[in-house]
Amino acid sequence: EIGSGLVGSEMCIRDRRYILMKYTIRKEKKEDCMGVSHVITVAWNETYKGILSDSFLEEIKTNEVKRGKIIKETFATKNYRTLVLEIDNEVVGFVNFGKTEDLEFDNCGEIFALYIIKKYHHYGFGKKLVEESIKNLKEMGFDKMLISCLKENPTNEFYKHIGGRYIKNKIYKQLNLLENVYYFDI
Repeated sequence: EIGSGLVGSEMCIRDRRYILMKYTIRKEKKEDCMGVSHVITVAWNETYKGILSDSFLEEIKTNEVKRGKIIKETFATKNYRTLVLEIDNEVVGFVNFGKTEDLEFDNCGEIFALYIIKKYHHYGFGKKLVEESIKNLKEMGFDKMLISCLKENPTNEFYKHIGGRYIKNKIYKQLNLLENVYYFDI
């Protein structure tokens, strides 16, 4: 577990000038649930516009509060862990991880979701969330990890870049769409 969290700062270029961006990666708290729901809304609409139907993406926006309440209600009983990325006291990203449900692999963890609001992309936060997830998965006793990503999602390149090895496709049942599955030794 991450205890008080990973606190750091990154020197970032914005509007052609350097700024120091302070961030925290920490274990999700119950009061973060609405923020996590908001990140889902924003990230899905930024990432999947033109890939998924506008009506589906609009439904994600419409259901943000309801989804946040469900996340909060199931907070204590979920079978995975969540770390949040916080900048300026706002949740701007998160990662869910735990034991994989893929029966092909023994002793294997999985990152189930990794979302960051687009304005915080390309600052290394995705890699930091993956690294903290791997650290936690190792502490849970896993020695390998999977990440699945919708085939049309541009984030596939990120997973390859950080060392993921494409191993297969599977169907993302909720949307009946093809996902790429990446394997990592951890």
